[in-house]
Amino acid sequence: MADHAPVLVLDGPPGAGKTSLLARMVCALGDTAMWFTEPNARLSAGLAAPVHPSPAGHTLWFLRHELDKARAMAHLVTDPATSLLISDRNHLGALAYCYATRAEDSLPYRTARDFYARRIAPEPPETVLTAILLVSPEQSLNRRGNVAELPRWKQWFDEGLLERLHTFYTDIAPTLCPTPPAIINTDGATRESVLAQVAGVLEDAGFDHTARALTSAAAPAARPPLDEQFADTYTQLGGLEAFGHPFTPAFAHRGGTVQLCQLGALHADTAGHTRLWNPLTDAPPVRGAA
Repeated sequence: MADHAPVLVLDGPPGAGKTSLLARMVCALGDTAMWFTEPNARLSAGLAAPVHPSPAGHTLWFLRHELDKARAMAHLVTDPATSLLISDRNHLGALAYCYATRAEDSLPYRTARDFYARRIAPEPPETVLTAILLVSPEQSLNRRGNVAELPRWKQWFDEGLLERLHTFYTDIAPTLCPTPPAIINTDGATRESVLAQVAGVLEDAGFDHTARALTSAAAPAARPPLDEQFADTYTQLGGLEAFGHPFTPAFAHRGGTVQLCQLGALHADTAGHTRLWNPLTDAPPVRGAA
């Protein structure tokens, strides 16, 4: 396994800076990175949509998605051109929601935890590193404008939910990681200092070259516009409701072009055909590969 790429999971409460950090990392690493955006049932491909439009139904979808992703990772980390596989959330996100929500039709936390222990935990590759980004409920709200931009995001602005999520990620999540996680408090921290701490996680695990590549990169501009080549596909697949806002400009990746959004990403091949970025089903090829 020493020659295989590590998996780095970024998790934590809303507004902690996970997607901003992911955007900076994938732009810095270019072709040597592969990544998974935050699980998104509205953009499901290769996995059936939630069987029931309830919190429990969606949680089961997330857990099944994480099972598929864990199995896919074991293959993706063997690509010799990949130095790092990054995941925006994993099973912790689903378990955190079950712990924190007060919805009557939610999946019981114990049921979700048992699903993880029995089905997901045995599947990931050997080297899975976790960085839990913490943020106080007050900062979480401030960073996201204090008001939900869309009605379906309203629950993520409930202070009680945010407080319970903070407790989960502080006290419980570390026991549900394959190896002890790095817990990074982003309140008052600069993006550079957070990136440096994440690079330190990789360095401590022996991946010095990847760590150095991360810290040498500039941050993408905040809220870049959607690239014109992706406009039609973005709209057809659900627009803002499905993808959220762009978090990177369009950038070259393995012979194509990719643009990362809050809740998904888009890919264009050399012929200009655009589609959803989904490493679970059809990762773009390594440039120059047969």
